[in-house]
Amino acid sequence: MNGAAKGAIIGGVFLAMVGGTGYGVYALVGDAGQDEGGRRKADGAASVQAGKGSGPVTEKETAATAKAFLAAWAAGDASTAAELTNNTAAARTAVTDFRAKAHVSKAVITPGTPKGTSVPYKVEAEITYEGVTKPLAYDSQLTVVRGLTSGKPLVDWQESVLHPQLQKGEALRAGAPATPPVKAVDRAGQELSAEKYPSLGPVLEELRTTYGAKAGGNPGAEVWIEPAVGPRRTLLTLVEGEPSTLKTYLDAGVQAAAEQAVAKYP
Repeated sequence: MNGAAKGAIIGGVFLAMVGGTGYGVYALVGDAGQDEGGRRKADGAASVQAGKGSGPVTEKETAATAKAFLAAWAAGDASTAAELTNNTAAARTAVTDFRAKAHVSKAVITPGTPKGTSVPYKVEAEITYEGVTKPLAYDSQLTVVRGLTSGKPLVDWQESVLHPQLQKGEALRAGAPATPPVKAVDRAGQELSAEKYPSLGPVLEELRTTYGAKAGGNPGAEVWIEPAVGPRRTLLTLVEGEPSTLKTYLDAGVQAAAEQAVAKYP
């Protein structure tokens, strides 16, 4: 019942702007170093990566690594951000796609107070697609670990670092979806929405995937989570599509009663 995507929170004052990119940046200062694969690093990342450590990651290392990674990500510097993680290839692709395929035109990422080796942070971004711009804001967190071969403090890369609702193999995307939205109604014509009936979220997405292209309508534009398997999950509507109406045999009253009944139990 927790599969329904929650709406984006509007917010954000951007800390800094660079050129025409509109990405928020921190200052990164330090000498060049190497990542775990032996490649040369950008100056900014090296200041928190110099030297081979041992033992548990310290709070100072956690804070410095998180700050440098989040700054590089916010600036759209995929290479520097990736080299501050323990999965360079995956992180580089995700940070690059954050701008190129999720159409993030502006972003600022603000780290919070470290709690052990975890650092919470707030992402405040703007998505721009075909002249339409909307805010996307969310909270997430990352964990810093010690590199197995380098001994350096590194962000433990997971898809959820980019967005907390991302699971393994999933990606953040924006644009015109392949299928138009559908307006599912019960047997009496009452609309069945994922917001009002959370347990129907996955069902409604499946109905859209199966019938959206066949039932007419216009897809509009959205921000969504592209899954490894199964239907995509919409995070934010950029341009309202024109849904087609799909009648089901469900009963809205019975559905509401069922959800209230099971909500009493964990």
